[in-house]
Amino acid sequence: MIEIQNFDFLIGKWTVLNRRLKERLKNSIEWIEFPAEMETKPILNGLGLMDEMHSSHFGDDFIGLSIRMVNPRTNIWTIYWADTSSPENYLKEQVVGEFANGIGEFYGKEQFQGKEYRLRFTWKRQSVSTAQWEQAYFDELKNDWETNWIMEFTRKD
Repeated sequence: MIEIQNFDFLIGKWTVLNRRLKERLKNSIEWIEFPAEMETKPILNGLGLMDEMHSSHFGDDFIGLSIRMVNPRTNIWTIYWADTSSPENYLKEQVVGEFANGIGEFYGKEQFQGKEYRLRFTWKRQSVSTAQWEQAYFDELKNDWETNWIMEFTRKD
């Protein structure tokens, strides 16, 4: 089995506190909080990870699926996403990136309210039992990133 580097801390079961901006790219400072549960497992003999996140915030039986695949020659990761609230999107590539000094930064593009925005994910292992993920859109008017979603992970197992 290939050793999973960088995202190995994410393997296991987690309780997740989600915090999302009520309105994106509108100078909002109001956050909406909701819980979720997630389990992450290695796949393809260690070439990647897959997780399912369950939450009732988006309606009954919401499930989000992430697949993270690494190129073992370059250590560059590609993260894919699908969920039950938008099954017509199927599995889509979201971001590509890598870890440096223990922090993962991943970049891509995403449609939001009819416009395409630059997208950034940031992953940080905070301790053996905690981790954090952030999503940000690049606000061209401010020439800066706006963090619009934060997930705080606490290990269950």
